[in-house]
Formats: sequence, structure tokens, C-alpha cells
Amino acid sequence: MTINLVVVRPFSGFARGDAITDAIRIAAILKSEHAMNVVRVIAPTSKG
Repeated sequence: MTINLVVVRPFSGFARGDAITDAIRIAAILKSEHAMNVVRVIAPTSKG
């Protein structure tokens, strides 16, 4: 299961609704003061 983040409050150049999919960036955001500005969502799986 892959987790993405969706921005709920704008910060650092991200707008509300932006999806963050980079694993390194996700980890950094979740460890920062901006963790309260995002929600975790399950990334869709590719059907292939």
C-alpha cells in the first residue's frame, strides 16, 4: 500500500488540493511543522 499526501492548507508553494507523491518529500513533510497541513491518502494502484 502506497501513501500519498494531499494538501488541505497551503504551505511552502503547495496549494490546497495538491498531491504529493515523492516518498522522500512525504517523509520530510510528515516530520515537519507542516504535517498538520496535509492528509494521508492511499495511492491508486495501476491495473496492468
